[in-house]
Amino acid sequence: MASPLPQILLDGFFTGGTYALMAAGMALILGVVKVINLSHGAFLTLGAYVAYALADRGIATPLAAAPLAAVIAFAFGVFLGKSFVNPARSHPFALPVGTLACALLFEQAAQMVWGPHPLSIDAGDPWIGPGGLVVRRWGVVAFLSSAVLLWGLKRVLSSRPGLPLRLIAEDEEIAGSLGMDVEAIRYLTFGGACAMAAAAGALLAPSGAVTPTMGRAPLLLSLVVVIVAGMDSVGAIFLISIGLGIFGSACAWLLSPQWSYVAMLAAVCLLLSARPAGIVALAGRRD
Repeated sequence: MASPLPQILLDGFFTGGTYALMAAGMALILGVVKVINLSHGAFLTLGAYVAYALADRGIATPLAAAPLAAVIAFAFGVFLGKSFVNPARSHPFALPVGTLACALLFEQAAQMVWGPHPLSIDAGDPWIGPGGLVVRRWGVVAFLSSAVLLWGLKRVLSSRPGLPLRLIAEDEEIAGSLGMDVEAIRYLTFGGACAMAAAAGALLAPSGAVTPTMGRAPLLLSLVVVIVAGMDSVGAIFLISIGLGIFGSACAWLLSPQWSYVAMLAAVCLLLSARPAGIVALAGRRD
C-alpha cells in the first residue's frame, strides 16, 4: 500500500496556498485600515457562490469565477468601507459588531437565494500521478493563481506604487500632510482585500460543499495566521498558511474532514498561548 504522505502534502499545499490569499487580505485591512473585519469570511462565501452560479451555467472553471467574484466583492467592499468602516473607525466596538452584522446578513441572503443545503461544483476528473497520486485540477489552478497574486502583492508593497499603503500603515498624519487621500486609500484597500477573499472563495469552491456559513472557519484561520505571521510579511503568511493546510489535510485523513478545522484552530491556540507575540515578531526580536 502506498504511503498517504505525498497525497496529504499535495492537498495541504493546494488548500493552504489559497487560504494565504484570504489571510493576506486580512493583513492589509489590519495594517492599512487598522480595523478587524469580521465580514471577511462572508466575502469568501460570496466568491464560492459566484463560482457555483457560473458552474450552474456551464462555466465550471475557477479562472473565470475568481476574477468575476473579485470584481463583485471589490464593489461591495468599497461601498462598505466608504459608507461604514471609515466613518466608524473612531468607535472600536461598533466596527466589529457592524461587520459581523454584515456577515450574518449575507449568510441569511445566501440562504434565501440558494437554500440552506450544501451545494457542490463538479471539479472534473483529477490527474493520476506516479504511485496513484491524485492531482486535483482545481487545486493546481487555485495554488498557482494564489501564488501569482501573492507574489504580485508583495512586489507592489515593496515598490513605489505600494508607498502610500506602507506610509499610511506607519503614520497616517504624515501621509495626510504629504497630500495623500488617506480616506480614499483606506476604503480602496478595504475593497481590494475583500476582492482577495472572494477570489480565494471562488478558487476553493470545488474542494468541498458550498454553504452560507462556509466562511466562518476560514475567517478565524486568517485572523490567527496574521497574528502569528505578522501583518507586514506576505512570505510568512504564505508559509504558515501552507503549514496549516498540510496539518488540516493530515487531520482530515487521520480523523475526518469535519475535524480538520477544529484541529487547526486548536493548534494555533496552543501556539499563541506559548508565543502570544507571534513567531515572526519573536524571531525579529532575537535578531
